[in-house]
Amino acid sequence: MARRQDAHPVLLTARLRLRQFRDADADGLHACLSSGEATRFWNTPPHARRLDTERAVSRMIDCTPSYYRFWAVADLGSDRCIGMANYHDGHIRNRRAAIGYIIEPSLHRRGLATEAVTALIDHCFGTLGLHRLQALIQPGNAASRALVERLGFRREGVLRDNLRVGDEWRDELLYARLGTDAAP
Repeated sequence: MARRQDAHPVLLTARLRLRQFRDADADGLHACLSSGEATRFWNTPPHARRLDTERAVSRMIDCTPSYYRFWAVADLGSDRCIGMANYHDGHIRNRRAAIGYIIEPSLHRRGLATEAVTALIDHCFGTLGLHRLQALIQPGNAASRALVERLGFRREGVLRDNLRVGDEWRDELLYARLGTDAAP
């Protein structure tokens, strides 16, 4: 018997549509994942080949919502993919997950990541009824640390050598927000 796929929710904001990835989104996502600037704090080295991004998009389309789900962050007017937001390491039955996000470097400092992550948080706490969201952020990523702090996440500690990218081990800061925390 085939596994029933839950409909992929679309999350709307003032400027963005967070929707299921499509194969055609590989170009937009490649602008993020091939950029050394955008991926300097990412969990993989920059994609040297578009084929690597195409494979990543395929994995993002075929997801297991109880464990992880990816949204293409798309411009509301053009529907062009400009990034990605997700929850992962999900334990939906245990009501917790981690979040991740990336936005095309040419669009940084416009509040788009904040807008996308806010919609994702609202979905996770509201629709999914999660109790805890986590974000693992490398210490040097000041912009991402500031983003989650603005959105009510609290720093809980340092995870030493928690992430391996290529041959390099990296520390990560653990941030978390509970569904019972006061909204910022």
